[in-house]
Amino acid sequence: MLRKIPYGESDFKKIIKENYIFVDKSKYIEVLESDASYQFFIRPRRFGKSLFLSMLSNYYDINNKDKFQELFGDLYIGKNPTLKKTSYFVLRLDFSNISTNQQKENLIKSFDVKVIAAVNDFLIRYKELLSNEKMENNFNDAISAISQLSLKLANSNNKILVLIDEYDNFANDLITSNEKLYYDVISSQGYIRTFYKNLKSLTSTIIDRIFMTGVSPILLDDLTSGFNITKNLTLDKRYNQMLGFTEEELRLLIGEIQINNFNKEILITDMKQYYNGYLFCEECDTRVFNPNMVLYFLDNLIKNKKYPKNMLDLNIKTDYKKLESLAFNFKDEETIESILANEEVEIDLVERFNLEFMYENKENFISLLFYMGMLTVKESFLGNITLKVPNIAMKEIYWEYFRRKLSENSNLHIENVKVNKAIKEMAIDGKCDLFIGYLEEFLHNISNRDLIKFDEKYIKVILLSIFMSNVYISNSEYEVEEGYIDVLLTKNKAFEDSIKYEWIIELKYIKEKDRNNLEEIRIQGLKQLDRYSSSKKLTSSYDLNYMKKLLIIVIEKKEVEWHLE
Repeated sequence: MLRKIPYGESDFKKIIKENYIFVDKSKYIEVLESDASYQFFIRPRRFGKSLFLSMLSNYYDINNKDKFQELFGDLYIGKNPTLKKTSYFVLRLDFSNISTNQQKENLIKSFDVKVIAAVNDFLIRYKELLSNEKMENNFNDAISAISQLSLKLANSNNKILVLIDEYDNFANDLITSNEKLYYDVISSQGYIRTFYKNLKSLTSTIIDRIFMTGVSPILLDDLTSGFNITKNLTLDKRYNQMLGFTEEELRLLIGEIQINNFNKEILITDMKQYYNGYLFCEECDTRVFNPNMVLYFLDNLIKNKKYPKNMLDLNIKTDYKKLESLAFNFKDEETIESILANEEVEIDLVERFNLEFMYENKENFISLLFYMGMLTVKESFLGNITLKVPNIAMKEIYWEYFRRKLSENSNLHIENVKVNKAIKEMAIDGKCDLFIGYLEEFLHNISNRDLIKFDEKYIKVILLSIFMSNVYISNSEYEVEEGYIDVLLTKNKAFEDSIKYEWIIELKYIKEKDRNNLEEIRIQGLKQLDRYSSSKKLTSSYDLNYMKKLLIIVIEKKEVEWHLE
């Protein structure tokens, strides 16, 4: 029977029992168990956190004693079980989808509903083991539910493992929409902080371990005075690969599915471009793929026998729309433009945020982009970390943001009809007349104020933003033996039968006062294109008979010189 791709699945038991492929991360259970009792761990959205929590829940659940071999027998931890396996009552709290768009009362009510539902589920699951105790289950609020639960277990020999998913979900919404309400619920007497204080107090009685996850440490500092017991494992090198797929794991995953019509090495190379690149520790060197993106890709590949039309899962793209709101709050669009142009930034990474001083420090914003998965570690030297955009999927998020910002200026609105015609001409006929014409028209509309920051990198950002379409994959600063190609346009393989030509584009920019150097710059650019097109990396990966070489020289914003081969 063919194994199924667990795209969108986060129920560990279902994945194991219903013939889904499972990338075994269970070895980290013994590492976590030997670490601090109360743990905090951050990873970007859709990076496998909920599935990992589900695995922990099933592993430690006392109800699974008789099911342990069935669920874990084929996994690392089943062959190397720890002393605490199937020894806990497990309380799972999920704080996603808490209402934040109305008043304080609605947020608290939504929070209460989540906690009360979790406690009631707990009491149902462990009814037989707690049958000698009596307690009404009609709790008034989250705090009373947790408090009464402690009374219920006061005489039990078993302890509770608390698993908290998306601890910060509502906080991330509030900091972009309602800071006043955020301060209100997490202040020293605020409802959320009071809840966590109560949770902390139970660690001396019934709670033995806590594992909590989220996408940012924004809420962590503001909870510190009431909940200062968790150890932050986010940047610990032992856990760099705990979530996400290594290349080795990806190869094993691909080996489990039938993709006879596709070359395995080409698939991995393509997925590296789009989904790889994440490094969460400056001392580590093994990068990981975003697991949700990989599963989305493979699920489409199996079902449709071709690459997906949209290489980036639209669900993930929706999640990252918060970038624009964060940029607005930080009033730091300049940083985004800098990241777009340079594709990297140096920083002292911030590990805890205090919202009172949140927007005063540019490094807070950059650090937040790191935790969200919009940036990742490139390298570290003498205590400073250089972050970079991890892959094309994330670059597209930035380009789309920049495109929207351009469109807010009526003079710079990108005309999709004209752009699509130009791209089709490039793809089918190997000509660029329409595109060059549109680029000239667009550049003429740039204001003198914007011209101050105008340079080759800024042109490249504009070019990549214009080129956002389903026809080409835009590779910025594509590395070959002879250097870095400014822009490499390769086929979207979902449409490869309709696309004839791919493109190497070299960009140059000169001021009007340097026009005398135009011929020298043209010769230099053409030589670069020749070197790039003869590189082993390019010749081994693409059909150069259908690879166009285009040199674009922008003279101030007045003129566009170009040469096509």
